[in-house]
Amino acid sequence: MKKFYSLTLISILATLLVSCGDSNPAIEKIVVSSSAHGVVLDATDAETVEELQRIFYNKEETPNAAPDFKFFIDITIGGQSTRWQYSIDGFIREHNASISSDSVTKIYGLKEVAKFNRIANVRE
Repeated sequence: MKKFYSLTLISILATLLVSCGDSNPAIEKIVVSSSAHGVVLDATDAETVEELQRIFYNKEETPNAAPDFKFFIDITIGGQSTRWQYSIDGFIREHNASISSDSVTKIYGLKEVAKFNRIANVRE
């Protein structure tokens, strides 16, 4: 009987640990735009959104970057939209209209820039 309880406890703990993974919220919609090109992508289809989501969440902080942000990326999660600024060389930061200093918001670099730009129709 003791062995049964031990196995049950191990099974429950394993299930809890797997379900508590470091998952990111699912993106529902991605809109990419710029003042020069207008809306270049308005994606809700699963294949496009999932691939851009994978690339978007695979970013790393790059504090010494000095990007030239020319694009906006509007990301909808759970019905709520957040806006990000994006540079063609793969740098991204959350856009907050109430913040005027560039040093206040963290800048991240995407790891698959060429692929993101191709899928999102980002170009000069």
